[in-house]
Amino acid sequence: MARLVDKYWGVLRRFKPAYHLYNFSQKKTLLRNKALYAKWGLKKSIYAPLSSKDFKGAQFGEYASDTPWSDRAASIQGKPGWESLKPQIQSALSETWIDGGFAILKGYFDPSFIDAVNSEVEQLMQSKEIDFNYSGRKIMFAYRKGRRLGEIAFDKGIGDALDYLMGKPMKPFQSINFEMSSEQRAHSDSIHMTTFPLGYMAAAWIALEDIGPDQGPLQYYPGSHKLDYVLNDAFNHGGSNLLLGENAYLQYEEHIQALIRDKALEPVTLHVKKGDVFLWHGNLLHGAIKMIDRSLTRKSMVVHYFSPEVICYHELTQRPALIELDTTK
Repeated sequence: MARLVDKYWGVLRRFKPAYHLYNFSQKKTLLRNKALYAKWGLKKSIYAPLSSKDFKGAQFGEYASDTPWSDRAASIQGKPGWESLKPQIQSALSETWIDGGFAILKGYFDPSFIDAVNSEVEQLMQSKEIDFNYSGRKIMFAYRKGRRLGEIAFDKGIGDALDYLMGKPMKPFQSINFEMSSEQRAHSDSIHMTTFPLGYMAAAWIALEDIGPDQGPLQYYPGSHKLDYVLNDAFNHGGSNLLLGENAYLQYEEHIQALIRDKALEPVTLHVKKGDVFLWHGNLLHGAIKMIDRSLTRKSMVVHYFSPEVICYHELTQRPALIELDTTK
């Protein structure tokens, strides 16, 4: 049986009805979507596949302008809540968020705290409470297992900043810890973690060590957050009513590369110190360049945030997001 599953896993993992059954097994978590679907007028089972095509009807047109206020603003200042933000965050947002779609917080976390975070990750790895996923590069949801990792995910300063930018409460949805560079090609997180209405997702990336040019640093495209969201209908994802596309993500990456060339977008490489934080808009194009020295690590952590007031799902795999209750408090 195991060999049979292995042989056909490439097809099984693309079979949408299989996700439907899996979603039903997550009934307790997905029940929160009933009220959200009713709120936004989506007439669909909470266990069914979900993608941007489900929001194409005329009844959803009125929500097209329901995007974060900061996406439409000429200035980041002046809204209620601005004065309560940390001065460092105010300065960083004022400098680059509106035009660039990002903010850099230098030395935000104390290096001694980051050392404790790294020790916590090592301890959790040794105890097998966390591990790398199938890619061998990502440690998923570690913030649920470690106290200090949780302190990063629920940091009040970062949380207040994202709440302010979105105009809605933002909660951690997932964390990813890296030992090495992901070397992932340019992408927008909105293809993986999507919201309706669009825009209510953002991320914080934390340097867990000094990161220079040889370690496969983060690379981003300032201003790319203003481009149209690239969703499944924008490229040939190869899917059908029953199957997800076999090479959907590769097709997406190629589409993004063509978009970068067409718009003549110029990347910026992020060289940071331990404890620096990079905040980015959910539609900002970013990735990681190839490692030059593979004997080096690139320890880092990213936290993705959703607003629990909107519908959250995964556009590429067409699944409703499984948001744990502890992230919606």
